[in-house]
Amino acid sequence: MSIEEGIKLELRLEGDDVNEDALLDLMDWLERTNIDGLEEVKRKELPPARGDMGFWTDPNTIMTMISTGIAVVQVMAAVIQWQKDKKVTITPKITDSDKEMVELNSKIQAILDKMKNHQ
Repeated sequence: MSIEEGIKLELRLEGDDVNEDALLDLMDWLERTNIDGLEEVKRKELPPARGDMGFWTDPNTIMTMISTGIAVVQVMAAVIQWQKDKKVTITPKITDSDKEMVELNSKIQAILDKMKNHQ
């Protein structure tokens, strides 16, 4: 599966402990987990607002590109391990709009919602 065919997973952080350091720490944590199928971890880019020069990054959101459904579950397991003892809630959301992936993504999203509710 090429990176263009992968699963785009958005991780939105909310809570008392959310700041630049927490976001960068989670990104580093995910990159160090060596999950097969985790292709990319980056900050979510926001479109430029009127008068801005270029893109800005969302201060609370990480985007990941994952090549397999199994890797999605492994990423979420790593996220749950990372957030222990932190006042952070992470909301996972599949953002891939590929029509062929819609049914699979809805099943994966249901699993992610269950995992989030059991954190």
